[in-house]
Amino acid sequence: MSTINIMIAVDVETAQSTASGTTITQGLYMIDTTGYEGTAEAGNELNTPCDAGDVPVWTIYPINPSDNIAITGFTGQCVNDGIFQNLEQQKTPAGVDYWTCVINEGTGSAKYQYSLNISMSGKTYSYDPFFTVTAN
Repeated sequence: MSTINIMIAVDVETAQSTASGTTITQGLYMIDTTGYEGTAEAGNELNTPCDAGDVPVWTIYPINPSDNIAITGFTGQCVNDGIFQNLEQQKTPAGVDYWTCVINEGTGSAKYQYSLNISMSGKTYSYDPFFTVTAN
């Protein structure tokens, strides 16, 4: 079991002004600690490789520190099919909000989609990255 940290950086102004409805299409950047840098301007969604039993940890930051941004929840295949277990929001001792879960030990080897629900300046948007799970 490994922890996989996933950082999301968002240019809030660009993300909001170029969104297709409530779907972010530009201005969102993701990187994870598996060594894969997958999201350039939200064009190629991050596809995080992991093993069943791994623990992903998501944090989100605005590129402009005066912008307000937060992950408000998750939807999609990983939630609907029970791949994310014990999904919850937590706070570090320094006050940084983050989300974490455990990749279900019974998950089969496949690519699974999830949606991040992101609040920016009081409006909710979504973005749809992936996990590629290797079964134990």
